[in-house]
Amino acid sequence: MNRRNAIIVSLIVIVLIVLVAVAYVYIPRAPTTPTVLVVGTTEREETMDPSDSYNYFSVNMLQNTMATLLTYSQSGDGTLEPMLLTEVPTAQNGGISSDGLTYTLKLRSGATFEDGTAIDADTIKHSIDRAVGAKFDAASQQDRLAVPSFLLDAIDGANGYVTAYSGLTKDPPTHTQAEVDAAWANYVASGVEVVDATTAKIHMGRVWSPMQYLLAFTSMAPVNPNNYPADEFVPDPLEISASGPYQLSVFVSGERAELVRNTRFFGTPAAVEKVVIRFYETDAGLALAMATGEIDVAYRNLHPQAFQLLSVDARFKAEQGDSPVIRYLVFNSRDPPFSDVRLRQALAYAVDRGQIVKTVFLDTTQPLYSLIPRGMFGHEDVFQSAYPRDLARARALLTAAGYSEANKLAITLWYTPARYGTTEADVAVLLQSQWQETGLISVTLNSQEWGTYRQSFAAGQFRVFLLGWFPDYLDPDNYVFPFLHYASGGTTSFGSWYQNATLDQLIELQAQQSDPTQRAQTLSDIQDALAADVPYIPLWQTAQQVVYKKSVTGVILDDSQFFRYFTIRFT
Repeated sequence: MNRRNAIIVSLIVIVLIVLVAVAYVYIPRAPTTPTVLVVGTTEREETMDPSDSYNYFSVNMLQNTMATLLTYSQSGDGTLEPMLLTEVPTAQNGGISSDGLTYTLKLRSGATFEDGTAIDADTIKHSIDRAVGAKFDAASQQDRLAVPSFLLDAIDGANGYVTAYSGLTKDPPTHTQAEVDAAWANYVASGVEVVDATTAKIHMGRVWSPMQYLLAFTSMAPVNPNNYPADEFVPDPLEISASGPYQLSVFVSGERAELVRNTRFFGTPAAVEKVVIRFYETDAGLALAMATGEIDVAYRNLHPQAFQLLSVDARFKAEQGDSPVIRYLVFNSRDPPFSDVRLRQALAYAVDRGQIVKTVFLDTTQPLYSLIPRGMFGHEDVFQSAYPRDLARARALLTAAGYSEANKLAITLWYTPARYGTTEADVAVLLQSQWQETGLISVTLNSQEWGTYRQSFAAGQFRVFLLGWFPDYLDPDNYVFPFLHYASGGTTSFGSWYQNATLDQLIELQAQQSDPTQRAQTLSDIQDALAADVPYIPLWQTAQQVVYKKSVTGVILDDSQFFRYFTIRFT
């Protein structure tokens, strides 16, 4: 080729390159569907050890990465479906024995963890035994029980072991190490039985009807014995050995988490390849991220005003759903001054729930007058009838207890400023004002960040403080057993130390009653006792709120609070 022809060819190539570049820029192309979903939240993790996880975000991360024995239907109505099991155990299919004391778990074949380790009946026993037994906690440098271990109290031998272990840790001890060892050996032998590779049985120490729902909770999720030894806690999120739709690939506390599709998951693959979760310090930061398009979904916890503004923005969809999450006050009823029931009753009379709901939450929440949420079987508005707002009655009780304008009841109301959103400080200010309207109470407000806060109330350092509760299982038992049952350690874990042996018996009874009329009456009696003794003051019932881009679909607001990342997709 001569020089002239070579120049011509070069010019033609350059022109073609330019034309291709122009076409790439200006010719319309079909939009590509994003493969990464970005979710924003103000929530924080505590521990990702399934046996010990007991705050919302930690549990929700496990729900998206761990396969549970049962799961909740994607209809969002709270009904149960099999996940690792082949069927939901019932009396009709033989999964629950006629006496209600044996649950037979039939496992699907072929399910594995992300490293290929099989999930079999031995895995089930290892995991449940691990959830019951005390383990070494590196943070405290001592052995301790898992936080939600009291939920397994009804398994045969579990109560005896927990009682013995708790006695050993008392000062002075009421049980010996030999008694603890014997109790543990009894539990191991009697609690969970391996029948064969795909069949396990849970033997109950007493009939406990909510057990079926507990099979869907993450504390019962099978864990990989290669990652989770029997004798120590493993709080590191990156130790999660996934068996669910996603596996955790990156976790930077307070910054971001990244989930990638788990290719070994036995079920329907996650809708998008990757989910990035971004953590925001404040609800204002979360709202700004949504407004600027930095995130695709904002879930927990937008300020009510921000939710309202975003809900009328044409770029987004906003949904609000019912929620069984409750908010309440806790009294340390073991120690003065609130060991005097009259003071607890006086503060109950002085609370104005309507003002809190209207002023702080712009009527997006509901006043709550029982620990059992509205809409759930057995709920009764016992505090509405027992404690209508009445400052005169509050003053009469305070006066009878020895207080006056010259000698006011001085209390510190504690709250945590970020865990439940920035509205928490507003709630505390309103309660302070409402109580001080009596003229006989002086209220100081104080707060601690959540990590310190939960240690403080567990150690008995607070006398009255704000807390919240999302359900482990959708049954009224979950709103009376943990809160009011002293023998299992439930009231101690809440920092209330409320003790009522008769009530313990009623709580155990309602969980055994199959007749709805009888159970409703027992739950009514329990709520009457709650109103009489006031170890807690129910305040409001929350609503679920989520905002997302219009290109996003598959968002499910579930009664169980199970927020599924794996169903969300782009259109």
